[in-house]
Amino acid sequence: MAFGSGKARKAGNGRAAVEPTEGERAGGEGAAAALRQRLADSWLRLGADINEARQFQRYELVFTDREAAVIDEQGRLQRRFPKGTIDEIELREGVAGGALVLLTRDGMREAARFTLPHLEAYRIAMPRIAAWLEEPLPVPGAAANAPAGDAAGASPAAPQAGAAPKLPPRVRRGAAGTAAALGAGDAAAAPAAGRACRVCGKRLWHRRTKCLRCSNKTLMVRRILAYAQPHRRLMIASGVLLLFSIAFELIPTYLMKLLIDNFTGGGSRSALLWLIVAMAAVHLVGTGVSMARSFIGLRFGGRLMGDIRKHAFDAILKLSMSYFDRRQVSQFISRVQNDTEELKQFLTEGFIQFLSQVLLAVGVLGLLFYLNAPLTWMILIPVPFLAFGFFWLWPRIRILWYSQWMSVMNVNNVIGESLQGIRVIKAFAQEQREKKRFAQANDTLVKRMISMGNLWMSVSPLFSLVIAAFGLLVWYAGGKSVLQGGMSLGSLTAYASYLVMFFGPLQAFGASLNMINRVMGSAERIFELMDAKSDTPDRPDAVQLTSAQGEIRFEGVRYGYDKSRAVLKDLDLTIRPGEMVGLVGPSGAGKSTLINLVCRFYDPDAGSIRLDGIDLRDIAQESLRARIGVVLQETFLFDGTIAQNIAYGRKDASPELIIEAARTAGAHGFICGLPEGYETQVGERGHRLSGGEKQRIAIARAVLLDPEILILDEATASVDTETERAIQEALARLVKGRTTIAIAHRLSTLRGADRLIVLEQGRIAETGTHDELYRSKGTYYRLVESQKQMTESEVG
Repeated sequence: MAFGSGKARKAGNGRAAVEPTEGERAGGEGAAAALRQRLADSWLRLGADINEARQFQRYELVFTDREAAVIDEQGRLQRRFPKGTIDEIELREGVAGGALVLLTRDGMREAARFTLPHLEAYRIAMPRIAAWLEEPLPVPGAAANAPAGDAAGASPAAPQAGAAPKLPPRVRRGAAGTAAALGAGDAAAAPAAGRACRVCGKRLWHRRTKCLRCSNKTLMVRRILAYAQPHRRLMIASGVLLLFSIAFELIPTYLMKLLIDNFTGGGSRSALLWLIVAMAAVHLVGTGVSMARSFIGLRFGGRLMGDIRKHAFDAILKLSMSYFDRRQVSQFISRVQNDTEELKQFLTEGFIQFLSQVLLAVGVLGLLFYLNAPLTWMILIPVPFLAFGFFWLWPRIRILWYSQWMSVMNVNNVIGESLQGIRVIKAFAQEQREKKRFAQANDTLVKRMISMGNLWMSVSPLFSLVIAAFGLLVWYAGGKSVLQGGMSLGSLTAYASYLVMFFGPLQAFGASLNMINRVMGSAERIFELMDAKSDTPDRPDAVQLTSAQGEIRFEGVRYGYDKSRAVLKDLDLTIRPGEMVGLVGPSGAGKSTLINLVCRFYDPDAGSIRLDGIDLRDIAQESLRARIGVVLQETFLFDGTIAQNIAYGRKDASPELIIEAARTAGAHGFICGLPEGYETQVGERGHRLSGGEKQRIAIARAVLLDPEILILDEATASVDTETERAIQEALARLVKGRTTIAIAHRLSTLRGADRLIVLEQGRIAETGTHDELYRSKGTYYRLVESQKQMTESEVG
């Protein structure tokens, strides 16, 4: 029994969220009793302290046998996530805490966000959460009838009153575990995505047993550095120049020591001249080395960035559609742009800077011991205390820094959303509302920036004060030694300068650690993308199709985007070569899924699809899709010319072939009416053209490909009647002699099909011609009559 009937609404991020009813929120007696019972039977309870508004508020995330629920400190239900709607659970770690993110059928939802003190508890709990996700939902009444020690896969028994909640054991991963979770029918089709990290429970999209975060960090660093291997000459040159840079940074101070000693010790003019010349030479050569390092860094960084982005983009294009279904486009953009930039900065600047700081500190420390060993031991006294203070303070700084970063993201989101929806804002006269929303986000950012600044400005002077105090101690002890003749004035001056150089890298060490943390996060996201395996890979011996007759045969095909809910069920269908088949049925019947399987965007969970007797899984995907032409409802045009968009599927197309294809599609006339004809720039997503014009260009693109199989998915759904007539005429010319599968919202447009297939709840309900199906007065008849009534009401 769930917490209660809820209401589905669109949350602020545009995804469906299940919200409790008012009775549940208020905690009425009946709802409160049910809630207490659910909590008593809970699997797991975890604390969190950052709410959806990114404000500090304590609450609990509770996992029961049917759902995950958010409970506030007063014990009231705030949000719930039915277990059956959750496909994946991921723990995302940040600098100052983390978040538990649910990937549901309706998109990505954040179940809980928390600060650093809670992070370890979530890490430990991830295997249990993974087990909870894979445990089947309890069957009503099954508990009473099930024998003791029932088969594996049954829900855990409810704990006795007063007993601690029974937590599930860590699940076994791999083929056996996946088969148990999915059932025998799905085991053969279980992809690598069904596996999870054996440490934290995060779902894996590659064949390893651990996610990258739980893997050896040394291996991660090696993998990052491997990108520099093709450019090792530039990297070695940069390393050599780094050593020279450190040397030239240390030498001037020592020359200054000799210069001062020359003044105070009655040295000669020639010695003075040579010291000045030496200092000038060192500064001159040092500047040259610095410039050389900059030029090499630019070349190294540019090439490195190109390589990493190329590999990341290549990896994206190799992934199957199911991977994209589970993620937002912005994630891929961020990985290709932002995360690759982080890696490039680390390899070209951050790593070199960190290494230079370490080498500089070691070199300076050696010179300090050389100049005055007893004094050096004295100035090392505060270093452990400074390090302790830094590591004690660093978690608080990270929390504030993370809060500030989240506020910046929130401000950016408000700006981006307002600009994207500016037409709606103005249409509903909601400018003042958006101003207020931005002001609230901006005020929160300003407050957090001030809090961060206050903390840093109250601590940084203390560190500087400690360093200054020991600097004065050096001058006192060193000055005393100079007066007693144990140390020269030049040595004391050089020692004080080296001391500043020694504490400088220590102060910058925190920033270097922060950079390394960021880089590790970026590397994990990029390598996860590169390691992801496609659900529809080509076999090594895949057949290369050079032509096709066009016979398509479905044999016992079963498929579901969610493996627990099939969209197509035991489908048997044969489409003859050159036959035009229309797919008809209510929304969600499986029409679009069927054509997705024909294009092999997905592989069936059971059964097979054959083209001319060959299983699609045995055909190379590139050669398969070269035999299929697709015209979709939402035509996508690339930012370029009309000619480039028509020739997109055929690089070698001549201007004559492009024009001929446009004529067949009925597009040549309107194209010639444009000022620049075929060289007209269509703009991003073709926004400079009307819907009908874009659709005819899409038809011309399919004509030019000259495919044996044609798929039409609602090709005329978004155009007016006159444009639809022109597109229908173009399609009539296109389908001649081709195996065609068509989906249309207006059933009248499918009257010319050789056969209509009526799908209902994933199965074939009826098949026949328009007249045959209409006379039978079944599902097709009801759909036609429903559209007639709708048309008549619109006309009336």
